[in-house]
Amino acid sequence: MENTEHTQLRESLRAAERAEAAPWIDYPPTPAWYPVSVALWAAALTMSFAIESTPVRLVVVFALVGLELGFIVWYRRYRGTMPAGKVPPELARPFYGFMAANLAIAGGALLIARTSTVWAAAIFVFVVVIPSLVWYERSYARAAARTRARLDAA
Repeated sequence: MENTEHTQLRESLRAAERAEAAPWIDYPPTPAWYPVSVALWAAALTMSFAIESTPVRLVVVFALVGLELGFIVWYRRYRGTMPAGKVPPELARPFYGFMAANLAIAGGALLIARTSTVWAAAIFVFVVVIPSLVWYERSYARAAARTRARLDAA
């Protein structure tokens, strides 16, 4: 009897962990246009800092932020949810690696803008964001598959 109770408890814990991880690992594929669109958006944001007129720059930045918020609303509907809470262990490396890559890209763009031109920085951003996103999407998908396999194992 204790063995049955122990097995039931273990199964309940596994089901709870699977449910907690579901928003992180059960999702539709990202559309093919996503990497290029994000790269264009990031390059446009980079270029916005070259606008000398503060009111015009603010309008452009707010428009770009509005586009991003619109995308987030659409993406949340597309996925049915957005991940929240603790990142499953298998996803930590691609998730935090992508955040670090974003910081490195922003730092590189700032360095290029200060030592060259904002145009050069925007081109840099466009060129590196695409492979960065492709790497992230593939790494995330592999890690999500490992997480599903671990949680779905009997």
